[in-house]
Amino acid sequence: MKLEDTVIYHSIKKHMDEIEIYKYKKGQYISSGVESVDGVFFILEGIVRVECMTKYGKSFLVDIVPEDEFVGKISDLYDQSLFCDIIAENSVTLAKINASTFKILQNNPEFLNIFFFKTSKRMYNMYKKLIMKDLFRFEELFAHYILENSKDDIFKFKSIYSLCHLLSTSRKNLYNTINKFVEKKYIEKKENTFIIKDKDALISISKYVKEYTRKDEKKLKFEL
Repeated sequence: MKLEDTVIYHSIKKHMDEIEIYKYKKGQYISSGVESVDGVFFILEGIVRVECMTKYGKSFLVDIVPEDEFVGKISDLYDQSLFCDIIAENSVTLAKINASTFKILQNNPEFLNIFFFKTSKRMYNMYKKLIMKDLFRFEELFAHYILENSKDDIFKFKSIYSLCHLLSTSRKNLYNTINKFVEKKYIEKKENTFIIKDKDALISISKYVKEYTRKDEKKLKFEL
């Protein structure tokens, strides 16, 4: 995606000379948790992972951010630094809006409308995921995740570690749930693949999660 094709272009086109383009390779750090970032980024291509690392070396996934979204130390804008690492999940191209330009854009209602809509929507999504961890048992969440991310009853994953990271759970909990699903013949495991054998059972287990996550088309809706 070119900057000229983004939703923010119309509101930033007068400042194009001040905006820099950065490219990062998969796994490359865009910013570390303790590093100060002079401005915010807009993702033109790729996916960015935001995570926190404990002093014991355990990482906690905060967000996965796709293209056409803002990323950076956005919590700093609210004096609530989360000390998160920002890492390229694949090849990433970012447009950097430096602090001085961002300050000017704060007087632009069109830009602010886009910025607050996009960032607040992601905050609500993150908040909802946290609520779901308390509302539902892990096997309900796992069954829903498999169904939502499978194709033709085949679910592929990179590694058990990546699944634990994405689902914010321990290896022990994940393995116990996988073994339970295999024993009950809900799924069959082959290397880094789950084959859905009893789709109706998974649908039944995850029905309340599906109901909770459904998008309700209401008249009162914030749109750009």
